[in-house]
Amino acid sequence: MNNKKLIFLLLIPFFMAVGQAPIVRGIEFIGYERTKLYILEREIQHPINVPLNIELAQADRQRLENLGIFSLVSLQILNKNKQDVILRYTVIESWRYLPMFTPVYNEQWGWSVGAMLRISNFRGRNESLILRGQYGGQNTIGISFTNPWITGDHVSLQIGIGNNLYQHLFLPYDINGKYLQIGVGQYLNNYLRGKIGLKIIDRKYTNEDITRHFRYVTPFFNVIYDSRDLYANPSRGIIWNQNLQYSLDVIGDTNNRLVWNQSTGYFNEILGGERNTVIGINVASTLSFAQDLDVWNNYIGGAYSVRGWSVPNSKLYSSGDQSYRFGMDLITTTVELRQTLIPKSITKYKSEFGLAVAAFTDVGYINNDLSQLFQKSPLVGVGIGVRIPWPVVQTVRLDYGWSFYQNKYVEQALHLAFGEKF
Repeated sequence: MNNKKLIFLLLIPFFMAVGQAPIVRGIEFIGYERTKLYILEREIQHPINVPLNIELAQADRQRLENLGIFSLVSLQILNKNKQDVILRYTVIESWRYLPMFTPVYNEQWGWSVGAMLRISNFRGRNESLILRGQYGGQNTIGISFTNPWITGDHVSLQIGIGNNLYQHLFLPYDINGKYLQIGVGQYLNNYLRGKIGLKIIDRKYTNEDITRHFRYVTPFFNVIYDSRDLYANPSRGIIWNQNLQYSLDVIGDTNNRLVWNQSTGYFNEILGGERNTVIGINVASTLSFAQDLDVWNNYIGGAYSVRGWSVPNSKLYSSGDQSYRFGMDLITTTVELRQTLIPKSITKYKSEFGLAVAAFTDVGYINNDLSQLFQKSPLVGVGIGVRIPWPVVQTVRLDYGWSFYQNKYVEQALHLAFGEKF
């Protein structure tokens, strides 16, 4: 039984006694310690001294949950007298800090040692400040700041600057990339938000023989529609994410390009309850309108692409044995069935605990010529996985898949990742 049905049943005595919904005489919050009170209050849209609107009260609870700074948010309707009620929102704040020194894993670069200070709910104002450094498979240093309400209603500001040093995944280059990014976003309504900004990127590709230098000014635009009831573990709803960016090469005029990234996901609950069963369907694509340049080549494989295919390396790329896995334009589709085994709960240490399993099928197409994208055989991956809730990253995900091409088995791969694929 979901929360809305439970609250409705609890309110039946009110409706029978007075013949109408009770009047909300007040709204209160308990459990917050570092969070400023106005951060909570500005998410509440249910007015006081009006009849109770269960749907609106639950939507307010969801908005508090979606701030991402609480491990748990619950709603209680307290009887003040026979006709009046008070809405009480109880919150449990999540961990504010990640460890200063920790191993970092990424499928592309492997293991690294990371030193990071991430302060969530910075200054108690739902701001985020991240100082990070990393050494190993990828060497990075950077700082970023996010304020989700810099002015007005959900008008946000994001600023980031950093330097990344790493070896290209499958091309014979060492890469030194510097960047500065500024973005401004806004919630246009409860489900729709947009963002515009500018990135300045300076990137060098070097090896023993040559150095290739690219410097771009890149304006970008992003819009997201998200109707999911809970973004960390949705049971129903749609997420539609569109991103356009144009990279203007300020060194030359031959390497400009327009890139369109999109992802559309749909979720529906097949079986309800705490141990629910949810089906998710996703279509994602990257389309690049530019000349064919090897440093822009993409690939299929890994935890966020078609699972069951391992992340490629330089040996695989240079051999040409799986040239069908590389290109500038790609599209993937996914069908995933998720089953909750242990509902998410909060331990006495304010950490999250739970367990879910999943079965998935991924299909992908990739090519350098957009007009011929679907003329090649698709790359297919099927498999199973587990999901464990985790503070900040939301989910630790382990997927094991088997890959197929032209109806023939190719390989199998285990993927460790953070956050859902979609």
